[in-house]
Amino acid sequence: HGSEEQRILVVERAGEPVGYALFRRKSTWGPAGPDGSVEVTEAVASDPAVAHVLWSRLLDLDLTTELTSGNLALDDPLLDLLLDVRSGRATSKDNLWARIIDLPAALSGRQYQAPVDVVLDVTDALLPDNAGRWHLAAPAFGPAAVERTDADADLALDVRELGAAYLGGTSLAALAAAGQVTELRAGALLPAAAAFGWPVAPLANWVF
Repeated sequence: HGSEEQRILVVERAGEPVGYALFRRKSTWGPAGPDGSVEVTEAVASDPAVAHVLWSRLLDLDLTTELTSGNLALDDPLLDLLLDVRSGRATSKDNLWARIIDLPAALSGRQYQAPVDVVLDVTDALLPDNAGRWHLAAPAFGPAAVERTDADADLALDVRELGAAYLGGTSLAALAAAGQVTELRAGALLPAAAAFGWPVAPLANWVF
């Protein structure tokens, strides 16, 4: 009740669209005056400067005191843009899952943010072709090579944990602390965890 039709805010640079947001406003009045709200259903920015413009405009809409937005990355800058960071609140939920089907293709198909040279002993009850020991080697942000090996393993993990770490949003070190990754060679865990990380958090902003 009282909500406007969905609107779109577009940010352009040199005449080309570089970001947009889909949102609805709801006009309400409280005892102290305007108490409207904004619901952002989707926001996409090509770089941090565009994100700053998008959120600044959405936070400055007239007659509104509350903005809600779902399905943002864990490192989205929205809260940091608030003049009072305590006025915002973030909640997290699982909304992105990765299941590795072809292990060598998957591991060689991404880059790593630190040099990596590690042997993984992987279990996979559903797809046995993924199971076994795999040697992964790659320079930082360069091409990766993955091949089967008989060498001693450095880390042992299930394909579930490998899928969790694959997009860079879940740390192998955190999984190891939870007992889900085993360090078989002393000193192997932290370099591998650093390599599997990524500078930005993963995000699936389409519901599927």
